Amino acid sequence: MSESKTLNNLMEAFAGESQANRKYTAYSKKAEADGNINAAKLFKAAADAETLHALKHFEVAGKIHTTAENLKDAVAGETHEYTEMYPDFLKEAEA
Repeated sequence: MSESKTLNNLMEAFAGESQANRKYTAYSKKAEADGNINAAKLFKAAADAETLHALKHFEVAGKIHTTAENLKDAVAGETHEYTEMYPDFLKEAEA
């Protein structure tokens, strides 16, 4: 898929669904810690649904490749985080 409004929309949807997954996972853990098992199960189910949505958006966007390519992409992303992104965040926080 080429860079287009549709691709941008898919990636925005992927980001939103991914964030919702993490948020509901955190809510589930908190509800469980509070002893509210029913709420924990509800949040877990919502998180699982958001995962399915995110994965489908990512797939349709054409972002899943061979395992070798996926490994290269993962290494590049993690390398970017610790060599550029977080050091930049630290500099900004200390300014």
